[in-house]
Formats: sequence, structure tokens, C-alpha cells
Amino acid sequence: MGIFDAIEEAVRGGQITLAADDGSVLATVREAVESGRSETFYLPRAQADAIKVWYWTPTRIREAGMEPVSAEERARIESELGVSCTPPAYSNTLVCECGGTYGAFEFLQQGIREHGKEMVEAIFALKDTSVIRVNPNNSAICPKCNQRMLRSHYYDYRNYGCCSELAV
Repeated sequence: MGIFDAIEEAVRGGQITLAADDGSVLATVREAVESGRSETFYLPRAQADAIKVWYWTPTRIREAGMEPVSAEERARIESELGVSCTPPAYSNTLVCECGGTYGAFEFLQQGIREHGKEMVEAIFALKDTSVIRVNPNNSAICPKCNQRMLRSHYYDYRNYGCCSELAV
């Protein structure tokens, strides 16, 4: 399948295909973040890295409580969920009113529950593409009481991350 066949197939399926210089892509993502619209971008790694550098400033990292996923949590993800996390992986940990916690493990567990293990594995298997979720509308669900958590979970894996207006 040639490049235009792939583009034709995506457009036929209702998806837009956008080709733009790096500055235009960054401006588009920035505008989406600032407007509050929920969008997903499939980008070359270099563009995603530029977005992460712009978005994940030291202040935002601190406000979101982002920290590297520990070796223990990564091992738990691999042993209990059967998903291999490719470092670096950063996440914040939320504590529910009931005392339950939600971090990288629970994020991936919820992703598997909602989208299937194959989808989660497919994201981690991407070699040249990064997925950037802007203002994602999915909610962290407490694994202990099954209630929507009031704060947002932020994550940044090698080829999957999110950017949103922090409501911390």
C-alpha cells in the first residue's frame, strides 16, 4: 500500500491526515491544550519530543506530581499485567478519598480493561510514532471503590503521553 493509499483509507474512515512543519504542529497542539479540546495526535517521535519539552516544564512536572515509575511498579506491571514498559516512564500517583491509589499500574490496568491488552501492547510496540493525548476526557477510576477520581492522572511513556490544562 502506497502512502496515498494509506491516506485515502484514513480519510475514507473519517480521519484527517495533516502534513505540516514542526512549528505548525507544535502550534496546533498548543492551541488544542489551551482551548481545552480533547484531541489525539499521532506524530513522529521528534515532534512529540518537542511537544513534551514545551509542555512538561519543571513547574508543570511539580504541579502534576510527575515522578519516574519505580522499578518495583514497572516489575508489577510486567508480571501482573504482562505489559512491558519501555523507560523512561513518568506518572503521578493519585490517592482517592477511600484510600485507594492510582498510578502507572492502575492506568495500564484500566487501559487494558477499557481497550484490551492488544491495544495497550500496540501502543508500546510503536517504533516511529508517538501518541499524544491532549485534554483526554477519560477519568481515572479508583481500583478500590470504583469511583471517578477528582484529580487527573498524568502519564508520559516513551511513545504515549498526555498534555492538558492542569486542574490541580
